[in-house]
Amino acid sequence: MPVLFFIILLDIAGFGILLPSIMFVISNMGAGPGYATLIIAMYSVSQFFAGPFWGRLSDRVGRKPVLMISMSGAFLAYLLMAVAETPEMILASRIFAGLMAGNIATAYAAVSDLTTPENRAKGMGVLGAAFGLGFVVGPALGGFLGGDTPETANITYPAIASAVMVSLAILATALFFKESLSAENRAELATQPHIGRFEALRRVTTRPVLMRFCAFIFMVSLTAALLEPVIPLLLGNRYGWGPIHLGYIFTVVGLVIAVVQGGLIGKLAKAFGEKNLVKAAFVLLIIGLLLIINTPISYGVVLGLVFTGVATTLFTTSMTALVSHRAGPTERGLVMGVVQSMQSGGRSVGPLVAGLMFAYWEELPYAVGVVLMVAAFIWMTLLARRMKIEDVHKRGAANETIN
Repeated sequence: MPVLFFIILLDIAGFGILLPSIMFVISNMGAGPGYATLIIAMYSVSQFFAGPFWGRLSDRVGRKPVLMISMSGAFLAYLLMAVAETPEMILASRIFAGLMAGNIATAYAAVSDLTTPENRAKGMGVLGAAFGLGFVVGPALGGFLGGDTPETANITYPAIASAVMVSLAILATALFFKESLSAENRAELATQPHIGRFEALRRVTTRPVLMRFCAFIFMVSLTAALLEPVIPLLLGNRYGWGPIHLGYIFTVVGLVIAVVQGGLIGKLAKAFGEKNLVKAAFVLLIIGLLLIINTPISYGVVLGLVFTGVATTLFTTSMTALVSHRAGPTERGLVMGVVQSMQSGGRSVGPLVAGLMFAYWEELPYAVGVVLMVAAFIWMTLLARRMKIEDVHKRGAANETIN
């Protein structure tokens, strides 16, 4: 687990370095909000199609080779972005990075390999803490490297720093990560027929509870994707804030997320149960989005982003624990690949429409997110009443199957 924490920390920090400046850079290259958010979306679109492949491949050949290959792809994509001079070059970099993005689903599958059902939420929380800390280190460094104002934003230095971060993650994987998937499980999978992407989706979504979990994952990912791409433009238009200001904001949000993930999520899951944390996440998202829309002071936006950041953290960790517990040892890569596809699907659709919504009314993407989260909270409440959804720590290892 410590090795996985370090690997994901470096990888996410490399990704986070780009966040404060990339939207400003694309806009400065002449792209409007619609085209700029389309470029951002293509990473997730590509990841949506590639996710199940990488997940299933990790079930067959092991977690370590897939981690190495996918992060090597990210390294090459960052190098391409470092020399980008047009929006189309950044677009090509994002597409390639998305196609090679198998590391996150594989890391979650590795955590499932290494933890007992009772400790799964805690294990996911450790991985989530790496995400949170990565989003502290990455954006802070990216804000410093990306420029002071929207007009002076650059992508070259952040992209080079991202390449360095992911190269360190590759080195750590090669030297310190021990394969988490047993040889017996790999041998069992080798005798099974190949399962394509659509068959993987079909297998997961035909399970009643799991199908609905995937729908919730899509809705939350869509809400986050409506928020994130246009927040730099919103803050730039409202307050004139540039990459360095966004770096500070992401650092604050990341610190709060790291505290929640690293020290609180396991205790909260045991005290309240994962399904209640999922409902709490919907409520926090609603509050955060309303704050961003209606805040009377500039730093109210920061508070709103803290609420949404904590909410997505609670949701991702709790829902991933619930989903992973419903997958057998030889199915975890497949299931996590499909989960990543649902996340990528939401993150693909969101930016495709966020820019157009923003051009029509700057607060519209956030208003749509509020509607989605209200619907998700009502649906989850009704689902918990009609269907038996046991929390992970109450189920026990004997019941660890997809349902």
